[in-house]
Amino acid sequence: RQNPPPRSLPTPRDHSLGVVVFALLPPRFHGMRYAALLLDLDGTLVDSEPLHFAAHKRFLASVGMPVTQEDVVGNVGKGDGVFYRYLMAKNGITGDPDAWVERKTELLMAMYRTEGLALRPGVQGLLERAAARGIFAYVVTSAEQRLARLTLEVTGLFPRLSARVCYEDVAKHKPAPDPYLLAATRLSVPPEHCLVIEDSPSGVRAGKAAGCTVFGYPGVLPPEALSAAGADRLLDHLDQVDL
Repeated sequence: RQNPPPRSLPTPRDHSLGVVVFALLPPRFHGMRYAALLLDLDGTLVDSEPLHFAAHKRFLASVGMPVTQEDVVGNVGKGDGVFYRYLMAKNGITGDPDAWVERKTELLMAMYRTEGLALRPGVQGLLERAAARGIFAYVVTSAEQRLARLTLEVTGLFPRLSARVCYEDVAKHKPAPDPYLLAATRLSVPPEHCLVIEDSPSGVRAGKAAGCTVFGYPGVLPPEALSAAGADRLLDHLDQVDL
């Protein structure tokens, strides 16, 4: 269950044209570079991409769907529903992509429970620095809600990151700006005062399209891909994030 926005922050007003208009940043944030830290989950906070790859390959083999390593890596940051629709169209195979996502998610969750998950270097320190400065930390992920929750529970991050935007929360997903705009709206923080950290080009594009500052934190994809997507800065380690 997601926490409501803190009472000390104003509520965004809906513009007559349907565009969210944010109130002025509260005085307690004046002089701060960022008021919110919006964090991708898979590949950014947790080293989960290898298990995602393995689960994709195992499930797709069980349904007779051909898939290449290039296909799997190309899906990073986009969501499984998008991936399975792409594979069905590419190979001329019909099926229920939502049911496929369900089955692959069950397989992946079982792997998380048995094999565990590692945090990427510097995650705990980043969250501690954000908490010390009073900066809200919020997860923005293409993962389904139950998978995101399990990921946070398995890694011990749930107490600090119980608030999140997941796949079900928006109609348009990364690289559309909607997930990050929703997170900023829930926090009543203007996007220009939000720092996004992402490991995928689609996530970088989403954050930039929302009007946020975006740092790329390369994982399975090369740094050049994040630069080409528009990242404002590339990180070698999360300790380099100056809040």
